Amino acid sequence: MASMDVSEANMESDLDNQLTDGAEGTDVEKPAEQIEKPKIKRHRSRRPSKKKERTFDWPKKSLYEAIYVDSNGGEKNLIHRVFVLSKIEEGVSNRTEVGNRFDSFLKRMKNDYQTEPITGLMLIYMKHIVHVMECSADMITELARELVSLEEDHEIESLLAKSKILVISHDIPQRQYQGWCFRTLDIVEPGLEAYEATDTTENLTVDLLSQLLRLGSFLAKQPKLNLKSTMDSLHDKVPELLPQQAIVHFLLEDNDPCIMTPQEYVNIHDRPFDITLDSDLVWPLPTRLFPYN
Repeated sequence: MASMDVSEANMESDLDNQLTDGAEGTDVEKPAEQIEKPKIKRHRSRRPSKKKERTFDWPKKSLYEAIYVDSNGGEKNLIHRVFVLSKIEEGVSNRTEVGNRFDSFLKRMKNDYQTEPITGLMLIYMKHIVHVMECSADMITELARELVSLEEDHEIESLLAKSKILVISHDIPQRQYQGWCFRTLDIVEPGLEAYEATDTTENLTVDLLSQLLRLGSFLAKQPKLNLKSTMDSLHDKVPELLPQQAIVHFLLEDNDPCIMTPQEYVNIHDRPFDITLDSDLVWPLPTRLFPYN
């Protein structure tokens, strides 16, 4: 029995030693790379944030003022481009007289209206005129009045039989012509009255405007020294950029409501715009719930 007690005691002591050795084994030193460094909280000094001051401009500018009003409070002088077709009166023998009449008219307008300069080109055919002018809106109105006077002036010999304003391009980015001038073209094109359009009036108008715009771009690229000689020989150098007289004649004789006459353009500015509303034709009169100032 004594021997059994001694052996049990030895077994218990061996077991205790193993447990203590295992506990000591858990405290094995770790390599320096695996040791976690203590995190140090650094308190940064907070600088007082500067709040952006929001400034409000009052009164607010409208879109019209932002586009059409300059910094001094005056209205900007915008440039517009107008395309006009005219038919020369049959009794006019000297076509240069028409160009001289417009030249004196534009010089008079420059003296009366100190606005944007007037640039453009007038092509005088045998029976028709194609006129491109770059100027202010007031000059377009005065041009329409001059065209009306040339048609209806009975005191002097009438120069134009009829005219039509083809298109007005507003607020063009840049000019195509350095100045205003006119040229007579001795191009005879038979069968003007017998021309039958194979396309719509809208497409014919677009093609004619494309020709004139490409002609203006061609002249804008010419040096000033060669500009006069180029203008005198347009039919030889760029015949494809000159509008056909048959198309010009067709657009003048066509009764398209989209093409405005000079008299209609003048009436827009001179006559009051008066319309009849549907509410004016109702009885009894409708009661307005809100006051209108």
